[in-house]
Amino acid sequence: MIVRKCFELLILLVLVVGLVADLLADESLFVGSEDNEPSALNRPLLAGETYQVTVPATLDLAERARLGLNHFTRSISEAHNYEMYWGVQPLGLSPEMMDLIGLPGESKWGCAFGEYNNPFMVMWWSPLHACQPKALEVMAMERLMSGDAMYLGREARMLRELASYVHDDGLYYVPDDPSKTWLGPSENRPHANMHGQGRMMRAMIIWYQFTGNPVWKELVDRMVDGLDRIAVHKQDYAYFPVHGWIDVEYFRSSYTRQGWKDTIEPTHEKFGEEGSLFNHQGHIPGALANWFLLTGNQKALELSGELVRFYTKPQFWADWEKGEYPGIVGAEHAHWRGHLHGHVNVLRAILEYAIAANDTRLMNFVRDGYEWARQMEIARIGLVGDGQGCGCGRLIGLAVKLSYAGVGDYWEDVDLYIRNHGVEMQFTPEDARFLHALGQGKPEAPEFPGATSKDVVETTIGGYSNHVPPYKTSTSLCCSPHGNMGLFYAWDATLRYEDSVARINLLLNRASPWLDIDSYLPFEGKVVLRNKQATEAFVRIPLWVDGDKISCTVRGEPVSWNWFGRYLHLRSIAPGDAIVLQFPVEERTETWTKPDHQSYLITAIPGGTKFDLRFRGNTVVEVTPPLMKDSPLYRNRLQQFSGEVAPMRTVTRQVTPLVLKW
Repeated sequence: MIVRKCFELLILLVLVVGLVADLLADESLFVGSEDNEPSALNRPLLAGETYQVTVPATLDLAERARLGLNHFTRSISEAHNYEMYWGVQPLGLSPEMMDLIGLPGESKWGCAFGEYNNPFMVMWWSPLHACQPKALEVMAMERLMSGDAMYLGREARMLRELASYVHDDGLYYVPDDPSKTWLGPSENRPHANMHGQGRMMRAMIIWYQFTGNPVWKELVDRMVDGLDRIAVHKQDYAYFPVHGWIDVEYFRSSYTRQGWKDTIEPTHEKFGEEGSLFNHQGHIPGALANWFLLTGNQKALELSGELVRFYTKPQFWADWEKGEYPGIVGAEHAHWRGHLHGHVNVLRAILEYAIAANDTRLMNFVRDGYEWARQMEIARIGLVGDGQGCGCGRLIGLAVKLSYAGVGDYWEDVDLYIRNHGVEMQFTPEDARFLHALGQGKPEAPEFPGATSKDVVETTIGGYSNHVPPYKTSTSLCCSPHGNMGLFYAWDATLRYEDSVARINLLLNRASPWLDIDSYLPFEGKVVLRNKQATEAFVRIPLWVDGDKISCTVRGEPVSWNWFGRYLHLRSIAPGDAIVLQFPVEERTETWTKPDHQSYLITAIPGGTKFDLRFRGNTVVEVTPPLMKDSPLYRNRLQQFSGEVAPMRTVTRQVTPLVLKW
């Protein structure tokens, strides 16, 4: 009986693998034009409704998502099998890395904006390892946000290419392509980078929801089995080794056909690449837990639990070198020191498992870790870690998930993050003149394989700045996806709708099939809710608003309301109602001190620097002294937000009832 059952499962696996392979090989699925035709892999499950409307010309995250799609779709290189360019940045490579990717010159070889008169994009170490799957994930999110159809055909072909890298053994492999010197040592290709496994799984989970295409489900189920097979299982926990056969940073945490080089158990958090075990493995248990919640895959939940039990061991928390503050057992409260991105990654993954397993102890552990994280740098405005554009996006995701789960109320944090560093680090069309001017009078850039100088500034628009001082001069495919994900997390959190009840958590512009929000902030203390389907609404009022000075009208008539915490509760509203909230806009100045830097990179802002932050509502309009010398960050905000009447504009909006579980 057992033998027969195993045989039947084997036959089923062969059929499933064959089905996926046939679908990926079917050229008829990928006939979409470059401009606006999707394929079966990126065609939305639900069609959206499109309409034009005149709205305040204030922060609109859907418009920011269009910029993000511009950046990602333009970054795809058809000449390199739909691999994305890494970005435009100073490389600062070691001689070993330069030899690896075939670059001549000294240990410092730059290709930054401003270093040459024609900035260009580079492949550098391959984004295929982990960062291109990050972009893959956020592209589906931003398609949903904006409804934009730019370069759908190119996107579809990229999706097919990356989906084909998930092999029959259930691992996502960087391919063996001798022409791509940046992929790592040829003798160790293909290889499955552990960071990339979690990122690819997260991406495919989102695309499965966005399209409903069963190909994505089959591939994720296959990856669950593959990851379970290569994990080292002990008693009640499991881990992934960090030593593969490639002894180069960013490559060594990779599994090859030879297996692992050794399976030694990591002893502390600094054990991994970038000095962080969590940064390269932290996403996997969260993706597994989310997949269980979405599909009921029990093996995904079991492996997620084993990994979380490993990652929450005391030796990975507090300060493993210097001990803890007196009187505090930091390892029980998720205290940490080091790599912000890695710790926020794993905290979110632990939370996702805790939600799936209903583990309240772990939920509180994550809450403590988040509150510890926001003590660092100038988290009041989302400037965290080393200042990269991705740090704020990651923190927004964790704060939103904690709030969704009821573990805490962090909507004020999210509002401050997204209105400030969460959008300030994104390149917008207004930055183009500044970027072009940086190269004036500079020498011609050298040429090398895997680079292009075509439309670089245009491609940069929508990307996020990386950590290179003075900031806002260069991008990378590490920072841009997470920065853009921050846009999605805040957009998703702004409005939630269920059973005819709308819950507005953030007073940002947001269109939906249920209710539209027009926000006049920070120019005016005015928000208009244009109701379509709701019969009740809960509207969260920011902390800076004096609740005694709010007025509310429905259909032009004053109405009363009840308070539910910080939420204003409106009953008996009807489709077609226009609900207008008005209140004075508060201006205030807060002084915050930049602490000693605690990240793994060196920042250009000295510890102890005091900044006066001038706010209108929760929007910073002036930073004194300037955040950084020669940087455009926050420099134009006072002019941008001058005036007491919000400008208006006419926009095209597309809305869909699809809600992603992320």
